[in-house]
Amino acid sequence: MVWWNTFKIKMKKIKNIVIVGGGTAGWITAHNFLNKTSRGVKVTVVAAPEIPTIGVGESTTGQFNALINLKDNTTDLNEKEFLKETQSTFKLGIKHTDWHTVGKSFYSPLADNYYEEYKYPHWTYDNYRIYHVANNLAYDETLQSQLMINGRVHYQGTKSAYKHFPKIAVAYHLDTYKVGNYLKRKATSLKKCNYVKGEVVSFQQDSTGYIKSVKTKTGELIKGDLFIDCSGFSRVLIDKAFSNKFISYQDNLLVNRALTFNTQEKKIKNYTHAWAQRYGWLWQIPTQQRLGCGYVYSDNFINVDKAQQEIESVLGHKITPQKDIKFHAGRLENFWIKNVLSTGLSSAFVEPLEATSIHATLLQITHFIENYYKEDLPFECELLSQQYNSEIAQMWDTIRDFIIFHYITPRKDTRFWIESSSEERRSDKLKNLLNIWKHRMPRTVDYGGENFYNLNNGLWYQIAIGMKLLNPTLAKKELKDYGLYDSTEINYKWLSKSIKDAINTYTLTNDYYASLFEPIDSKQNLV
Repeated sequence: MVWWNTFKIKMKKIKNIVIVGGGTAGWITAHNFLNKTSRGVKVTVVAAPEIPTIGVGESTTGQFNALINLKDNTTDLNEKEFLKETQSTFKLGIKHTDWHTVGKSFYSPLADNYYEEYKYPHWTYDNYRIYHVANNLAYDETLQSQLMINGRVHYQGTKSAYKHFPKIAVAYHLDTYKVGNYLKRKATSLKKCNYVKGEVVSFQQDSTGYIKSVKTKTGELIKGDLFIDCSGFSRVLIDKAFSNKFISYQDNLLVNRALTFNTQEKKIKNYTHAWAQRYGWLWQIPTQQRLGCGYVYSDNFINVDKAQQEIESVLGHKITPQKDIKFHAGRLENFWIKNVLSTGLSSAFVEPLEATSIHATLLQITHFIENYYKEDLPFECELLSQQYNSEIAQMWDTIRDFIIFHYITPRKDTRFWIESSSEERRSDKLKNLLNIWKHRMPRTVDYGGENFYNLNNGLWYQIAIGMKLLNPTLAKKELKDYGLYDSTEINYKWLSKSIKDAINTYTLTNDYYASLFEPIDSKQNLV
């Protein structure tokens, strides 16, 4: 009893949360705290307008959709307003071109939205995905894949939804600068959110190492109880205030630069295009006003001039590069130390493929608030931070393995692809999974069960199917051994036909965005 009373005395009420750094990560973090904590908590964002946002990865996963469409949110986020103000567009998934074979493409949708999933022997058994493997079928027969192939999308505010299918999972293509400004405007409209313009240049710690305040270049002192480091690669708090190790992924992933540029695109597509090149890959992300592009490459094989020449040759026209961004794939050892939490680029970065940066930012901060945050959070209890750090480390290591998975290809046309696909690039965990899958098909348990970071079995299957990494003979035998092959085949054919029939009720046009998503006639001209 004496110990508990002493412990309670040490606990400090969290009233002031200070976020160091703006940009997408900083303002996403602000919105999460404003929407999910009590009214007595005040949020201060300290950011320097003159420091540009990094601009890498201008697309999201479905996690961002959940933020924008959060019911009864304090910050009054609204999807129609968001799409209009930021010029964002819908994303249903990714089209991968030339990853397995030059001249071939495959789709990976955000979600299946089809089939009655999970049969015997367990609720996590993916018999329909295994059926794809067994018959060498492309992952094109899902509802979302068909929407991508046919250039159509269902917006949940329209009246044209096909009754036999659930709501369509969507993400967004976006301009990070415009999104940051939108999120900033919505957050700072609240009295409990304060925006301080200034670059943090120093900080003050108490005798136990806890941060008491940060100081800007102009000398302004901002006190706080909890500090969130969203300062990007500079890591002004989590790195500089504490001894913190950086865990490199550079031995696993060779790409380390991104040459960004914009082009014009008449047709707005509902997917991100990830187009493999000779020394990396090209992203193409359509917003309402432009096509945001970037060549993710390795400077171990080509320099920036050669990278530009390669892309101009592929596209058939000159480009005007915006930035050539150097990055180092990896993560911090610890993401939460004393009263400092890191998220966004300050905590980790892998590479732009699969939009994992914004995705992980949302998951990190949401996981912290929902499972660790209380106004009287016991910072002195290191067991909490140790557990959180272990979970986030596992999340990032799994993301790393998922990205490596994309590079297991038979392509041997350049030294980049030979080295990227080599077994030595794979982590021990990924090697073990690949060995397991030589004997049975992947299952949810392989990734640690249903986890908070949502890299579920379906996403791995999509890439495995597209990259032909699983054994069709083994898949067919497994389905037959469980007595599932015939029933799965019947349902597959019926639902595939139903999906293609349903496509006529979904539409996306440039006018669709311009009309602010009012109910439209499904017979409009399609993209």
